[in-house]
Amino acid sequence: MKKITVFALVFSLLLGLAGCAKKGSVAIVNGVEISREAFDSEVNYDLASYESQGVTLTDEDIAQVKQNAVDRLINTHLLKEAAIKAGITAESVDVDGELTAVKDSFSDEATFNQALADAEFTLESYKSVLTDILMIEALFEQELELSKIEVGEEEIQAMVDLYLENYGGEDEIDEEDLRDYLAYTLKEEKAEARRSEYIEKLRKESKIEYLVDF
Repeated sequence: MKKITVFALVFSLLLGLAGCAKKGSVAIVNGVEISREAFDSEVNYDLASYESQGVTLTDEDIAQVKQNAVDRLINTHLLKEAAIKAGITAESVDVDGELTAVKDSFSDEATFNQALADAEFTLESYKSVLTDILMIEALFEQELELSKIEVGEEEIQAMVDLYLENYGGEDEIDEEDLRDYLAYTLKEEKAEARRSEYIEKLRKESKIEYLVDF
């Protein structure tokens, strides 16, 4: 899970924090251009993901994929910009520690290096984007205090009861493990809601110009 998550997260960061590109731009965010090259690569990545799952997209679906891609790149830029304004720097986050943790999730260094190559990363580009991710995570914690989110016992129990009521499997369920998992899920849902609200606030405070139509 760690391997997939980390490499998926870094993709739009690696591509999106760009200025002018040879192919032009798809948006301008607070005076900074989001390159078409970044956009095309992001869209191609998303389309390949759907294809690998055997999903056939309509023209309308593809238009939505493109819209999501440009918005994702814009949001990434705004978050990086906000992190810098908040005084969060590469030196203030533990990049080396996180990189070590990622490497340790692989069986050996050769396997890690192969995963980098398969994802078209160099160690330098991966570390650079990992830095951006950690800066954005630090921004969320500083501004939103995500680590302090709590869920009540009633909320957890309601989720447990709902799950057990609809569970159709034959295996016996460990209710304690289920409670822990659902408590984590509820916290993540609340954290995601806060992140979305914060990003929307950044967008409202920013000058965003779309240069493409879908």
